[in-house]
Amino acid sequence: MPFIIIIFGILEFYSLGPNIVESVLHRTGNTALNLMMITLSLPIVARIRSLQLILLFRRMLGLYIFFYAAIHMMVYIFIDRNLSILNITDDFMGRPYIIAGMVAFLSLVPLAVTSTKKSQIKLGLVWKKIHRLIYFSALSVLIHFIWQMKLDVSIPMLYLIGFIVIVLIKFHKKEISTS
Repeated sequence: MPFIIIIFGILEFYSLGPNIVESVLHRTGNTALNLMMITLSLPIVARIRSLQLILLFRRMLGLYIFFYAAIHMMVYIFIDRNLSILNITDDFMGRPYIIAGMVAFLSLVPLAVTSTKKSQIKLGLVWKKIHRLIYFSALSVLIHFIWQMKLDVSIPMLYLIGFIVIVLIKFHKKEISTS
């Protein structure tokens, strides 16, 4: 649905506001982050509610995360920065949140590439290690989000608290199973 809203906005069937590029960047980034938080919380929800079937949606949600993050990155590089290495380099120097966002996106690439069932079988235990990058990527996204805020960081901090809670619950689960 967020993608349809963006397309409608670009085609001017729906208002994206005065700065369409900024609006698309925000919508795609927020959608990727929301999907990431949902994906990270699915195992916890499945354990609490005995709803193991919802875990079947993780791969699909993960690919949607990558899709929205890729659009976010492409709009930034090709439209916002006009594919100018000089502009992007200046952003790296003056706006460190751009580096955090780039790191977050690059850490999603191996997840998307190895998301198939065939990769999971072929890579075995290495596949699990690769897919733990989601936590690093989520943290990088949250740093990107917090650093890019100019005044009010309350919303990014709520996401950070949610992320910490998810990680603590997952860590606590590991502690219980190793005892």
